[in-house]
Amino acid sequence: MTLNRKIFIGFIACALILLGVAFFSFKNSEKFIASNALVDQTNKVLYEVSQILTAVTDAETGNRGFIITGDDVYLEPFTNAERTIGEHLDKIKELTKDNTVQQKIKELEKEIKIRFNHLKTGNALRKIVPIAIGIEKSREFVVSGVGKESQDRIREIIDSIQKIEYTLLAERKQTSEDDANNFNMVFVILILVIILVLIIVYSIVTSNLKTLKRAEDETAS
Repeated sequence: MTLNRKIFIGFIACALILLGVAFFSFKNSEKFIASNALVDQTNKVLYEVSQILTAVTDAETGNRGFIITGDDVYLEPFTNAERTIGEHLDKIKELTKDNTVQQKIKELEKEIKIRFNHLKTGNALRKIVPIAIGIEKSREFVVSGVGKESQDRIREIIDSIQKIEYTLLAERKQTSEDDANNFNMVFVILILVIILVLIIVYSIVTSNLKTLKRAEDETAS
């Protein structure tokens, strides 16, 4: 085999290895991006769930404020909470289309409707005239504890969703870290292989040049 051919084969080997590195890097980057996207998705679900809990709390606070004072200003946070809860539920449904959380979201939506019906009943009783009767009726309704079961159920469902999502978050973060570590390890190995091939090619070239030099010296003498 001629020197030129040996050099050519050596550089072809390096080129193939470099192509392998490029292909592996591309595939791994896609996987890494997908893993990070899942982590981001889980964080979004957790955020939306926390916003639902906040909105429910705001609605209950507004309801109590209106029953105590009769001031319509307290109905504003109640109305806003009802609207924003629907928006947050829609976002969670979209984020969890292929998630086991989907069923719990349906349960949550059902309980929230029940809870808001209770709150609306309390508000309606407070509006009864004369005012004294309205106050008494709404107070009795609140004291009766109607809706507490639904209220507790809402918090229970939200808590279970958060536990599931935190578990998913931990798993997805670990997957993302594993992908990054695997990429670094394989990348280092491939770089070492390239260096080894270059050393071999250099040794072959150097050896052949020395052989040619000796042959020239012998011919000259």
